[in-house]
Amino acid sequence: MTAQLRVAVAGAGVGGLTAALAFAARGVRCTVFERSPRLAADGFGIQLPPNATRVLYGLGLGPALDAVSLRPAAREVRRWSDGALLGRVPLGDAAAARYGAPYLALRRADLVRVLHDAAAPGTVRFGARCTAATPDGALHLADGSVHEADAVVGADGLHSVVRAALRRDEPRFTGYTAYRAVLPVAGPIAGAAPVVTVWLGPGRHVVAYPVPGGLNLVAVTPGRLEGAFDGWHGPVRDLVRAAGPAMRHALFAGPALPAWHRGRLAVLGDAAHAMPPFLAQGAAQAVEDAAALAEAGPGGLARYEARRRPRAERVAAASAAGGREHHLPDGAQQRRRDERIAASGLPEQDWLYTCCP
Repeated sequence: MTAQLRVAVAGAGVGGLTAALAFAARGVRCTVFERSPRLAADGFGIQLPPNATRVLYGLGLGPALDAVSLRPAAREVRRWSDGALLGRVPLGDAAAARYGAPYLALRRADLVRVLHDAAAPGTVRFGARCTAATPDGALHLADGSVHEADAVVGADGLHSVVRAALRRDEPRFTGYTAYRAVLPVAGPIAGAAPVVTVWLGPGRHVVAYPVPGGLNLVAVTPGRLEGAFDGWHGPVRDLVRAAGPAMRHALFAGPALPAWHRGRLAVLGDAAHAMPPFLAQGAAQAVEDAAALAEAGPGGLARYEARRRPRAERVAAASAAGGREHHLPDGAQQRRRDERIAASGLPEQDWLYTCCP
């Protein structure tokens, strides 16, 4: 029976392509409509934690992902003014052994390409801009065509067309801007094992981690990058300076939806629960959504939402709290935060990395 079912997905990003693969693994035909004329060429980095890689490896993507990624040995949190180590969480072999899946760092464009190349030819239709969706399972395109399906999935991001059929709203600016760059490097960073390093400071923070062929840098600040990290530890200033005119990305969060589905429509990823990136979980939650949606099937949209919504809302709340914790001014609260960081380790991540599905 499932061989006759059809799913239409708006958006060929991480969530949309994972959904296509997960549906195909269950014998459900899936077509992905992507407004861009080709795959995105975004070369910035992305972290894939074990809760995402468990799903992707389960879809048979392990060898392809291993070929384009690195496995950070640890995540280190450091103080803004002097680089003092506040805490270190082992990743690498320790995370893979504990969670049954690795923690990866790679370029987003490589991740999207791996997902695309694993799909059957013709799964993705490029240059197909979605303009509307209706609860009866119709997806309207800019060329005037209408595609009917047993389920229409909105994986089309912050300004989702499918979400607009559920509720018309706009994402909320968090007040922070991320400046991103990939710095070219040769060989291991400073001769050390690759690690994810996070420098925390009053009102802003910096993240750096290696990806194949470079060092991915993200500087988060309420305003302009110029002068934002004056007075910070020398290596941080050097990294920000080396980034030059880094790419600017305003950070948004999505207002809560009353429901993630209606009739034959459903949303996933940022279209359902856009969250700030302070836990590095945005793409991972889209992957979890995609797997759960495919498992529920085109007729199980209510089951999909019931399963995923509490989890995604918990992660989104933790991400928002992480942003507040990251940016505490020096003082008593900051010292208590640093004590918690020093005491944390892999077990503290269990709730995040062991789920789902």
